Amino acid sequence: MIHGWSALGGLTMPGWEDELERWLMPFLDRLGHKTRQRMCPLYVAGLIGPGDRKSVQPMAERLATSTYDQLHHFIADGVWDATPLETEWF
Repeated sequence: MIHGWSALGGLTMPGWEDELERWLMPFLDRLGHKTRQRMCPLYVAGLIGPGDRKSVQPMAERLATSTYDQLHHFIADGVWDATPLETEWF
């Protein structure tokens, strides 16, 4: 599970959250900040999950979390050095 988040029920790919978290793990380690590490999987799950609207508020509603403000901050105000993430990818 992605930090306590359950996958919206009825998805056709059971366990995709675990696979996403395994794939994200090296990147999450490089984010450093615990809140960023918690918000990143939620944001990515919101982007690849069901729903037509991929803006923060509808994604937070679909994820059934009360983390709209934190998710919005992760996207809009989060400033960090991308170099550690880029070195992991390349």
